[in-house]
Amino acid sequence: MKYLPLCATFLFSSSLLIAAPQSSAPHPVNDYLHYLDIYPKTLGPWGSASLGEIEIIRDRKKIAEIDLLTGTKVGVISEDNYWIWINDAVKFPNGKYGVYRRMLWTNSLKGAAGVAVVPMLPNGKIALNRNFRHATRSWEYELPRGRLNNDETNESAARREIKEETGMGIDSLYSLGEMAVDTGLTNSVIPIFLGKVISQEKAEPEDSEAIAAIEAFTIAELKKGFIDGYLTALVDGKPSQIPLRDPFLAFALLQAESRGLLTK
Repeated sequence: MKYLPLCATFLFSSSLLIAAPQSSAPHPVNDYLHYLDIYPKTLGPWGSASLGEIEIIRDRKKIAEIDLLTGTKVGVISEDNYWIWINDAVKFPNGKYGVYRRMLWTNSLKGAAGVAVVPMLPNGKIALNRNFRHATRSWEYELPRGRLNNDETNESAARREIKEETGMGIDSLYSLGEMAVDTGLTNSVIPIFLGKVISQEKAEPEDSEAIAAIEAFTIAELKKGFIDGYLTALVDGKPSQIPLRDPFLAFALLQAESRGLLTK
């Protein structure tokens, strides 16, 4: 799961007049306009300031003016195999111009960036990963989740991720809808599934993952855990409070309960 935390990895400001590092791309505006042209569904709609929206400016002359006005480079600032950092030239609803930053998963240009899955055991309990997250530098209880591989469907990615991270096989998958992870920073809208577990094999997490254990909890335990902010686990034979604050799980529990899926 090369899908490190979606909402906490980048903490760049999106406000006007904050200078950005120099672009690592040779032609940031050219690359930027190219992305806007070939991925209008993902990077648009362009919006209208007159309708109270944040309008994306695509005119080169106006982009240059905004670049000079704010002292902030507009365009594709940096990209790698996982992320694209874009600075949009925009017009705000109050009529002023500025720059707004956003982070895109590279694979989100053609579809969902990733998936999350609720593994439901035959006894009705929910299995969670107890894993260490680099961005927050903390242990967390979380659902199995990860990014999509090339040409992979949401459903096949869900089955692969749960098998890799937990070793569990599932039969039926139930869609629980989609979750916008951090609308202030990323474009990621993630489909969430519930899967009924039918088999257990050895987990094969990727090298970048730090999953200490897979542990199961009742729905009542999870609800109380969200209220308390943690679940208790035995770590090296001693009780330890592990944070429970996974937004994917909170969304999934609400959706699954509303759809009558939290029964055995």
